[in-house]
Amino acid sequence: MRVQYAIGAATLLLAVNVLAAPKVVEETFDACDVYTAEDAAKALGTAANPEPINPKVKRPKIIPACTYTGNKDGKAVATSVQFRWGKTDEEAKKAFDEARLQFQTKPLLIPGTQEAFWSGKTGQLHIRKGRTWVTMSVGAEKASERFVDDAKKLADIIAKKM
Repeated sequence: MRVQYAIGAATLLLAVNVLAAPKVVEETFDACDVYTAEDAAKALGTAANPEPINPKVKRPKIIPACTYTGNKDGKAVATSVQFRWGKTDEEAKKAFDEARLQFQTKPLLIPGTQEAFWSGKTGQLHIRKGRTWVTMSVGAEKASERFVDDAKKLADIIAKKM
């Protein structure tokens, strides 16, 4: 009798906890779903190949970066984007402004974004819209061989999708 009561009480407790527990919403994000191979080909001016995926490794739910590679004029070229998010617009703006000051650059005007800047030191263009911050690069492996005009083409593509 005691065993039946203990099992019944445990079952009731489990049922109450399951019903009272908040529903967990699983969010997924893959940067390569936003930034496609066609977009990369436009930015690079040549065919773009995605990074190979290892089928033996379980992919995480959130993949914030995407890279494509190709060859142009006999040189290896690559393009990449990395997404970051702040909890609020203000938090994202503060972090973005601090990064701009760290790189000591001037702001740029990119249609469809709230803020943008080019870092010649790293060869990356940074854009922000709302609480989303995207860092992108286009061109040669060496940062000094990348150009802001190539990155602006990519920024136009990404800004339309944000």
